[in-house]
Formats: sequence, structure tokens, C-alpha cells
Amino acid sequence: MTQIKDKEIRGRNNGIIGDYHKWLKAQTQELDWLPKLKTSSEEEAETLEESEEAHALKAELEKAQAVKERFKTTTIKVRKEYDKLRDINVATTKALERETKRARKEEWGQNKF
Repeated sequence: MTQIKDKEIRGRNNGIIGDYHKWLKAQTQELDWLPKLKTSSEEEAETLEESEEAHALKAELEKAQAVKERFKTTTIKVRKEYDKLRDINVATTKALERETKRARKEEWGQNKF
């Protein structure tokens, strides 16, 4: 018997929930301020995005990125100079070692005789 009452209450396809949706739609059709509320919140979001503060922050970000690029370029130049000086230092050290060996051999040869 409870099954028969449930079918009578719910209906065949929609049930109670379907009837509620129909009732809710009928109730909200009379509310003409609801679409305006949605539009005004979208306008506020657009105004917030395009505010002066946002423009100032964008300009500051662009300046920071330019400084970053200059720093990166300078760092690369300094690194290349460092590598070049290191190579010169290594070459000079090797040449000095060879010259020192040669001088020691020559001195040893002179002391031998």
C-alpha cells in the first residue's frame, strides 16, 4: 500500500523533485531583479580589473621584468669575462710552471758541471 501512495505522490517520471523545479521556476519568473543582479556583479568585476591600481601594478611588473632582463644580460657578460680571465690565468700558470721547470733544469745542469 505504501508503494501505491509513493507513486501517487511522486508521479511516474518527475516525482516530487520535478514538481519542485516547476514551482521554483514559476516563482523566480516573477523576480525581474535577478538578471540585473547578475549584470551588476559582472560590471563590478570589470571595473575592478581595469582600476588604476591594476594599471599601476602592470606598469610596475613591466619595469621589474625590464630590470630582470638587464640583470640577466649583465650577468652573462660578467660570466663570459670571468671565463676569459680564468682561461688566461690557467694559461699563464702553465707557462710559468714550464718556465720554472726549464730554469731548474738549466740551474741543475750548471751546478752539475
